[in-house]
Amino acid sequence: MKHLLAALFLAIAAAALGVRDWNDRPLAYGTAAVFDEEGSLVALTYIFGGETLYGLPWRPGYVLRVAWGIASPREIAAGQVIWIYDSAVLRDIVELGEPTGGKIRTWAYPVTVVVKEAGGRPAAGCYARVIDAATRGRWVDVFISTASDGSIRLYQAPATDYLVNIYCGGYLTASTKFSIQRGAPSTAWNYEITIDYITSVRVENAP
Repeated sequence: MKHLLAALFLAIAAAALGVRDWNDRPLAYGTAAVFDEEGSLVALTYIFGGETLYGLPWRPGYVLRVAWGIASPREIAAGQVIWIYDSAVLRDIVELGEPTGGKIRTWAYPVTVVVKEAGGRPAAGCYARVIDAATRGRWVDVFISTASDGSIRLYQAPATDYLVNIYCGGYLTASTKFSIQRGAPSTAWNYEITIDYITSVRVENAP
């Protein structure tokens, strides 16, 4: 009876789980999955606005993982996702929270990319495409124009490697990459990209 009550308590705790980003803001969306001791997928549910849609089964020995984006059971089972929380990793438990604690944070951060011309002037009105490098855009694929200060801002982005293309006046003016690291002490990530029109290549049908 004692073990049954403990298991019931853990199940309730998992069902009430809130999911946040690194800065403790509700995670916009994601996929939460539970795996058994053999590594097999037991159940999954989706996350919207920082809350799981459905409760997940739980018992000692289970592992909770959270993936960025809305993933299919096949993608989750195969690990073809960007994990932003994993209770099998001690660092995740220590820094992000216990899966039975009612709330966890994740390795998702706000990101700012500032695009400047070679002379230092902000490149306003250009376009940036940001994609995750691992899948070339399956999980992150953002196309956005630069603001008056030359910046683009991502409200939440998972810790992974990124590729960036900058288009100005119909030209591909910069192509680079950056990384967001797990466990970074910063509250946000900031990058600066310098464009050079002299070495630009015209791109057909570019914005």
